[in-house]
Amino acid sequence: MTDLAAVLAAHRVLVCVGSGGVGKTTTAAAVALWGALQGRRTVVVTIDPSKRLADCLGLNLSGVGETSVPLEIFTRDGLTPTGSLTALLVDQQSAWDAAVERYAPTPEIRDRILANRFYQGLSRTFAGSHEFMALDTLATLLQRGTYDLIVLDTPPVQQALEFLEAPMRLQQFLDSRMSKWLMRPTVERGWAALSAANRTTTFLLRKVESATGISALGEIAEFFTTMHRMFEDFGVRFSRVSALLASQETAFLLITSPDEEVLQEAGNFRVELERMGIALKAVVVNRVHEPWRRETNEKLNVKTLIKRIRKVLLSFEDEATLQWLVENFLAYQALAQSEKERVQQFSHKLSAVIPIIYVPVLQRALVDLQGLAALHSYLFAEESAPARPQINDASNPVS
Repeated sequence: MTDLAAVLAAHRVLVCVGSGGVGKTTTAAAVALWGALQGRRTVVVTIDPSKRLADCLGLNLSGVGETSVPLEIFTRDGLTPTGSLTALLVDQQSAWDAAVERYAPTPEIRDRILANRFYQGLSRTFAGSHEFMALDTLATLLQRGTYDLIVLDTPPVQQALEFLEAPMRLQQFLDSRMSKWLMRPTVERGWAALSAANRTTTFLLRKVESATGISALGEIAEFFTTMHRMFEDFGVRFSRVSALLASQETAFLLITSPDEEVLQEAGNFRVELERMGIALKAVVVNRVHEPWRRETNEKLNVKTLIKRIRKVLLSFEDEATLQWLVENFLAYQALAQSEKERVQQFSHKLSAVIPIIYVPVLQRALVDLQGLAALHSYLFAEESAPARPQINDASNPVS
């Protein structure tokens, strides 16, 4: 297996991970487009603040609700979908507010939570809250059963690790003694309860109140008291998200480039995934420089290449330009060879059953659906793809 078709046939959720700047968002959009063209009801989800996904799909994503790609955009780019393509940009604040709307037991409690200033700060800045809400959104989409294929575009590598660990961190916080103490009804008695526990904390909270005008303890107490019932439901949601990441329905796709530092990050990320018990299902190496696929083992040099080119370009008489052209070609081939060796070294640490898909440096910018569709011959249909580098050697077969 050397393309992604079998991976998508066996999984309903594809999580795209990798470093920044390696074409991860573009690959996620191309995979989602392929799903729609294959007749699947597809949604692509991103928490990338640059909104590149919206640009690729020709949409204006607001962060609230799902946005379908209109048929006229497909038609404009000469494509005929038999399925559907929807995009969703997960906005942190909107996702939290939607969760409160969904899980608050009464309208009164909902309004109290949304108006609470501690909640407003927590939902915007609390470490892991954005990542958890994105995963919760993903789990909700899966549970709804509206889509046949869900493609998730994650942040760059380091943030992606935080993204995957967010449910665990929030669960640990809610299970901590501090959060349980804050959720105790006695906290409503105000400063007396907190003062008895920690005078230093009382002093600091008073300073916060003085500087901001916000009743720190009061707002925190109000938040935890009001959210108490909702937190009881969070355990179920945490379990659902954790189960999703380890589910047989979910596949992780690692996207990288042949650059040395990027491959090193990709290798470290693979190790972290294994530590978390998450299996990698495929790798895409983008922007690969393709070596010249000559039929002879003759060693390349400037003189022999000039002779060969002259046979084709008989009218080419500018010796200096011809020399530059050949030297530039040889430099390109040296770059391609070094990339090949680096990717070989990276691939030796992968399981033999993990496919590696190579996408070369492309001439055109992938800024519309037609551009995204140009990737399909590399990602999915090997038999119809242009010649590409065979980077895996015989000692590390990929099936």
